[in-house]
Amino acid sequence: ERLWGLPATEDVGRGMSADIDPRHPGNECWSIASGGLYSAKGERITTKRPRSCNFAAWWDGDLLRELLDRNTISKWDYTQETDVVLFRADSCTSINGTKATPNLSADLLGDWREEVILSHVNGKELRLFSTTIPTDYRFVTLMHDPQYRLAIAWQNVAYNQPPHPRTAPGQQN
Repeated sequence: ERLWGLPATEDVGRGMSADIDPRHPGNECWSIASGGLYSAKGERITTKRPRSCNFAAWWDGDLLRELLDRNTISKWDYTQETDVVLFRADSCTSINGTKATPNLSADLLGDWREEVILSHVNGKELRLFSTTIPTDYRFVTLMHDPQYRLAIAWQNVAYNQPPHPRTAPGQQN
């Protein structure tokens, strides 16, 4: 069942769905062509949107997702309606050409937040990056979620898309 949508005359290219604004329940949605940021109900929140329409990651310790694009992790500042860079792996690069995806993003170390694997610019190394930001939350590792685990596998054997669990951390019943 389609809940809502926006008309398009061609392939939009890139779009995202992630909880980046706590003032609106559920995930917010946006795309390269969306003309803004939309609530889970399809209501336009703002005419501005994050620059990244690529990947999301739990990185900084709160329950909102951050944005992963190329070698940079940013936070959507919903009050100022702008991206704030939290981390940049200057010695690394993304893969897949203009898609600019990581080699892998996943909860590999098991604290529910996600690590990022990127290629070094020399093409001879893979580097794993993990947050150093403390968190007050404790959850079961995301890899215990079958949908999330499948999403980690599809990053390297199918169309490289960001992983999403069945239920976001903090929203489990």
